[in-house]
Amino acid sequence: MASNATEAAESVLSTIGKALGHPARVELLRLLADGERCGCEFVPSLNLDPSVVSRHLAVLSRAGLIVSRRDGVRIMWRLVRPDIPRLLSCLGALRCAGKTG
Repeated sequence: MASNATEAAESVLSTIGKALGHPARVELLRLLADGERCGCEFVPSLNLDPSVVSRHLAVLSRAGLIVSRRDGVRIMWRLVRPDIPRLLSCLGALRCAGKTG
């Protein structure tokens, strides 16, 4: 039987995994690797409707991967941890590791 701490850790990992389960959210994290950005900057970069970008940002925020702050009328977003791009790189390496040829 798993302990409460183990179950909590597995729940966090599951939430992060789900958050990384959409290409637009992965791209948002990659864009934030360069530093804090206004949410308005993501719309042209992703070629998505602002409401869709907002929903993706909310998923990443609930997963604890990004945080926001208000700067006047703008909402600024940043990565919670500077090693998130490394996580994305490791996950990409896992995907490529199984390929041959």
